[in-house]
Order: sequence, then structure tokens, then C-alpha cells
Amino acid sequence: MNKKLFVLAVITMMLTTAVITVRPTFAASPNGGRLHFVPDPVTLVGAPVGYEEWIQVTIDDINPTGPGVGGVQVKVVTSDPTIVKFVAARLPTGHFMDPDGSAEAEGNLWKVTPPKVSADGTTAECATTFYDMALAISHGDAPIYAAGVIMEVKIRVMAEPPKYGVLSATFSFDPSNTVIGDTEGHELQRDISDTGAYTNTWAPPSQLPRLEVWSPDKGTRDVVLTAEGQEFDLNIIIKNVQAAWELVGLNFKLNYNSTMLQIVSVSNGTFLESYAGPPNGGMFYLGPVYGPDYIIVGAMILPDEYGIYHGPFPEGEGVVYTIRFRGILQGVYPTTYTCALDLDDSWVDFGDKDGIAIPKDPSVDGTYTMKPRVLGRAIDVYTQYPEPYGGQGVNATSDMFWPQEEVILYANVTYNEWPVQNKDVTFQVIAPDGTTMTTLVDRTDENGVATVSFRMNWPCEDPEDLFGEWTVIASVDIAGQVVRDFLWFKYDYLVRIWKVTTDKDSYAHCEWVNVTVEIGSQSQMPRHILLAVTIHDELNYPVITGTVYFEVTVSGATYCSYNNYTGSVRIHVDKSVAAGTAKVHVVALTDWPANGGYAVTKEYAPAPKINILAEWAP
Repeated sequence: MNKKLFVLAVITMMLTTAVITVRPTFAASPNGGRLHFVPDPVTLVGAPVGYEEWIQVTIDDINPTGPGVGGVQVKVVTSDPTIVKFVAARLPTGHFMDPDGSAEAEGNLWKVTPPKVSADGTTAECATTFYDMALAISHGDAPIYAAGVIMEVKIRVMAEPPKYGVLSATFSFDPSNTVIGDTEGHELQRDISDTGAYTNTWAPPSQLPRLEVWSPDKGTRDVVLTAEGQEFDLNIIIKNVQAAWELVGLNFKLNYNSTMLQIVSVSNGTFLESYAGPPNGGMFYLGPVYGPDYIIVGAMILPDEYGIYHGPFPEGEGVVYTIRFRGILQGVYPTTYTCALDLDDSWVDFGDKDGIAIPKDPSVDGTYTMKPRVLGRAIDVYTQYPEPYGGQGVNATSDMFWPQEEVILYANVTYNEWPVQNKDVTFQVIAPDGTTMTTLVDRTDENGVATVSFRMNWPCEDPEDLFGEWTVIASVDIAGQVVRDFLWFKYDYLVRIWKVTTDKDSYAHCEWVNVTVEIGSQSQMPRHILLAVTIHDELNYPVITGTVYFEVTVSGATYCSYNNYTGSVRIHVDKSVAAGTAKVHVVALTDWPANGGYAVTKEYAPAPKINILAEWAP
């Protein structure tokens, strides 16, 4: 028999009959290497059912003075396919038996058992050698001493870990079906003691819940009253609740100044209640417990009669309690009374269905202010915005205005808090550079209020030069004595687009472009903004999928500063999109023009450019 055919027959027999229980006895052979799983361990955190990734089966530490390797057969096993199983196997480019690809190129790589996995996903295997061993030796393809990857195996997550828990499994080598042979068909000693570890650890939700205070009737968490006896509601809102926390209860302590504020009533919210119905057992409420300068309350969803909770569990945000306050102390100008509406974080607790504390973000507190009474001769100038946004009070600030908006100015003239009628009030409006833009006069009505208006300038040249802080001075003569009040407001775009970015520079067809938009606004009152994003290709065609958008409510800015917001959209690169340089167009609107909306700032410029490749996504 031809020698190379004899060697081939021996190798083939070795690779295909290794499953026999009684294994042939070989003379002592040099080390055939050590086999491993890479990575080891496979450490996943919060991987969902269906998640997949490739792992490698590798060999190294082959005795450099031995005969080297001429063929391999490997079979790997997962300890629990209900936790993690094998779904695919492959020989990667540059694999151990043919690192430069030359053997396969000349047709000499023999995949005795092509990479495959069992139907139940328990095992994965392959067996590889050379058709013509003499040819492989002459070409330098064998014997093999270098380390390498024997095969790659794709694993699939089959079970998610329990809350706060870990699911574990192991990968191991089947000793009866893992054979390393030399170029003459001898089985080499090999070390297959390495056991690959797999863990999938429960991942806590990405956001932590928190409490916030908010006054729905005032539209702010910083409440301002102007007269003793006025009342307001303060909602305690829970935010960023994710169902995976399985939240069922909470408690909190709210600190306030009982000299300034009196609690009128306490009402249960609706957030937890909407999850408490059958088969759960309804709600349990703690308190309220009243202290000298605080209130403590709590609420909990009850389980069913067997002590078992049923989903769905709370998620999102909502009101958990509403506390109604009355202002009971007012000073005389210039004495202003103010206090914190403080959610004491040492008393804010969230609990899950097993009684385990849920971590939390810091609470968002508020403030309460009672403006002073003004006795004697007085004038108060303010804008059309509702209190506290219009600058009501002495020497106050109003919410912002944007280009071409109408500003309505009111002046309330009083003597010892009683209206002064038929007095001529002067309004002087001063631009940031000191120019008096307009001077107007109106006579007070039966309520002591004078009213004038003007529109914010938007000249033909350099209109943005007018942006900045504007000043209004209102004056009136009351019984031979002039009194004045000052008002300030900011003039700016309602929204400024600070930055537009994409997740990468180049995209193939059928990929998604992720666009992130960062904006800022000085608006104190809540205002709706729509951010629209469109991609035009190199031929100026809009992508066929059209404009995408996200919506933001801008609000709560501190005077003379911006509140910033970030949003993202995805746009699909359809096959019709021309290859080349595309541009990303971003605009900010009050609403779609079809609904009567309009632009509140100029389009972001320069429009970011991305490269559309003349290829398909892999």
C-alpha cells in the first residue's frame, strides 16, 4: 500500500472511531497540547433569552520537540442546555489546522466532521485533518506546533437569571470524542481538564426610582404665593420606576416650616393603586403622621390571600400623594418668607415584593415663598404670563420671550393695597445695549391696572444682536410722590440646538443611523417642542423613510440660565439612498406646520455629514 494512503487511512480511522469505549493502546506519545474555552469564564450581565455570542475552542502548549499535530477531533458539551446551549459551529478564518488557508485553497483540508451542533444544543463538534498527509508535510502545513483556534461555537442564552441571582453552567470536553493525532496516526496525550465557566447575572434596571415634589396648580416645584390664606397642591411624584424592580411599597418624610405653612388635606395618589387590583389584595396606607415641621406617609400594594404578588408591577411615573398647603404668614415689604419643601432622603424608602429595599436616586425638592405685602404707595409691573412666571412682585423677573412675540405689560397701582384709578403710568422698555426701544403710557382702570404692549424687534440686519436681558421700568405719581418698579426678562430663541451627532461616520445600506440631538432653553413655563430630523443623500433626495422626530417639554429653567435636554432618533439607510456624502438636517418646531406649528430657532448648521457606503450591511 502507498505510504501516504496508509497514513491517511490510519488518521481517518483514528478520527472516526474514537467513540469506541475500549480505546486502542498507543506507545507513550509527546504532549499533544492543552485545550481551552475562550473566553473563560463567559460572564454575562442581564443577557436576555435569545442573546447569542461566539466562543472559541483553542489549543496551545504543544510539545515543540514532539511529532506535532496532524489531525484533531473535538467535541464539547454544555452542562445544562436549558440555561445555555450551542446553536452553531464554524471553522474561523486562520483556524488551527489551516492558519494561512493554503491547505483549503489547494483542496487538501479534510473536514472529516464539518462543524456541527446536536439537535438539542447539548454538544458541538468537528474533526479536521489532511487528505494527503505527505503533501501537507511537504508544503509545511503539518506537523503543527503553533497555538490556534480549533473551532468557534455560538452559544444562546436560554434562561434569564432570577432577580438578584445568577444562572451558571459549564462547558467541557467529551473525552471519548476529543482526539489529537500526529501525522502518522498516533494519538497524542492531551490535556482537556479545562472547564469553561458560564454565568449570567441579574442586571438591575438602568434607572433608579426617585421622588419629586411638584405643584400642579402652580406648574412648578418652587411655589410662590402673594397673599396670606392662598392655597396650593403639592404632588409627591415617583419617577423612573421600572417593572423589573417589582416595587410594591414606599414611604417618605416631607419637611416644611409649619410657621409659614399649614397642611389643609392629604390625598392618596393613583400610581400604586392602578396596580393593586385583583388578583392582588388592594392598598394599605401608613399615616399620615404629623410632626412639628414634617409629615410622614407610606403606601403599599397588598398581595393576594396567599401572600403572593401578581404582575404587572409598577413602571413609569405617577403621583403617590397630594398634600394641600395654605400660606399662613406674610411679611411687609421687604420681608419675604421662604422655606424648603424637603423630601428627607433618610426617610425615603422603596421596597419590592420580597421586602428588599430598592436603591434610589436623590429626591428632587422644592421651595415655598410668600411675597411681602406692599403698603403705602406701590406699583407692580409684570407681563402676561401667569404668576409666578410674569414677574409679579417688586423688582422681579419674567419668563423669556422669543423673536416677534408680543409682550403685554401690566402695572398694578395701589395705596395701602387699595387700587388707585385714573393714574397715568409710564412704561420704559430698554434693550440690552441701553437703547430705549419704546416708551408708552396708559391710564389705570377701576382695578388700578394700566396695560400696554409691544412686539419683540426682529430687524433686517443682525437681529440676534438684540438677544439678552431687557429691562422694563414702570413709574407713576401718587399724591405728589413718584414710585417705580423694575422688571427684567430674557430675549432669546425659545430653543437652541447645541449639538447634533451620529453614532459613527459611515453607514452601509440597510444600516440604521442613530442621531443624537442636544438642545437648551431658558423657558421657565412648560412649552412643547418637536425636534424633526431628516437625512438628504448626496443627490439631495430625502431618505425614502421620511422625517423622524422626538418631542420635548422644555420648562423649569432658572432665570438667566439654560435647561438642557437630549433626544435620539434612528433613520434607516434604504437601498434607494445614493452612495456618497449625506447631510443630517435638524429643526425645532412648536408643532408640525400642518397643525399650525412653526420654527422656534434656525436649522442646525452646518448640517452634519455622513458617508453612505456603496455596499450592504453585513
